[in-house]
Amino acid sequence: MKCADEGLIQAYLDGECSDENSEWLSLHVQHCEECSRMMDELSALDTWTGQTMEQELFRPIDKIKVDTEAAWQRFSTKLDHLDSKTQTQLASQKQVGKRRWKDMNKKTKKWVTGASAAAVLAVSLSFPQVQAAASDFLSIFRMDKVEFVKVTPRDMEDIEAWLSNGQAGEKELKGIGKLSIKESNQKDTKNRYYNSREAAEKAGVKLPSLPEGLDVESVDINPAFTLRIEINAEKANKLLAQLQVEQRFDEKLSGKQFELAVPKSQSIWLRQGEQSLNYTVVDAPELKAPEGVDLEQLRDTMLSLPFIPDNVKKQMLNIKDWQHTLPMPYLADKDSKMKEVKVHGADAILLTSDNRSQLIWQQDGHIHMLEGYDLSGDAMMKIAKNM
Repeated sequence: MKCADEGLIQAYLDGECSDENSEWLSLHVQHCEECSRMMDELSALDTWTGQTMEQELFRPIDKIKVDTEAAWQRFSTKLDHLDSKTQTQLASQKQVGKRRWKDMNKKTKKWVTGASAAAVLAVSLSFPQVQAAASDFLSIFRMDKVEFVKVTPRDMEDIEAWLSNGQAGEKELKGIGKLSIKESNQKDTKNRYYNSREAAEKAGVKLPSLPEGLDVESVDINPAFTLRIEINAEKANKLLAQLQVEQRFDEKLSGKQFELAVPKSQSIWLRQGEQSLNYTVVDAPELKAPEGVDLEQLRDTMLSLPFIPDNVKKQMLNIKDWQHTLPMPYLADKDSKMKEVKVHGADAILLTSDNRSQLIWQQDGHIHMLEGYDLSGDAMMKIAKNM
């Protein structure tokens, strides 16, 4: 595989790479020791340079930082005192909120390690099939169709900002309620890595049969987790009113939890000659809501929350047959071409650009994602059909 030169790595660190090159490089350095070492050296040099320049050139007054958390708390306390003058305050406070989410994106991403993190993240929020667990108090609905929705790189950044500190634990959503990420009750709650097919199978990992010439380089297993949301419907609705959002939460939701359970995922790194591919499989997530809650109202209101990207929200709201359809995500950029295809009889999308192809489909309750560089769309389809 061709390595990156120093200029490309520096551009990546400076945030000046194209989306496609950034994605390629982030995957490449995970398996190339030389490029990973060069990136570490350049990153360390950037850090040292920045610290030195700051110490020598800037006065203390320039280091003053705005406490956005305190500002957001002050905003939250005003939710109980709405009057005709709040519209002017809204514009300022909305900007504070946006900066807070943006700043979070600069922190170390600790939600799910490995190259499959972005894929699992996208699937967690936009999935093609949702199965509700059967119990006495849960409302159940099943998704049987697939409809495709574009997710741009900016959308991914917005969602990453929301989940950037997504370790097991609880997070307060001021004016709305609480968000928590809980590890599964399974014994295996840690990421697992195997450097060969033999090592993975010896540990009990089931791997797919592969066409001749395609070999397993490594396997990543990411544990399951559950995303729980608990709201104060009254305060949440006042916040939505200030944000000029029409939708409202059902008052019956106050103090109750609804949750999204994402099963564990399996990401396999494959090699075909000099070409490298990634194949990720995720089981269909489960959405659980309290009995008696209007699911359509809850869905529309959830999609109106500030941390759901606007264009994803609009496209999801435009899907009319929502009780049997939820969108399958794909990353859109100006250089990619999208084509709807079939894989083993299942609906799929094939994304191709000059040096990258990606195939996404769902089958038997599983979401499959196959991605490779320097592979044509036809070659990608041939590999998928023989797996």
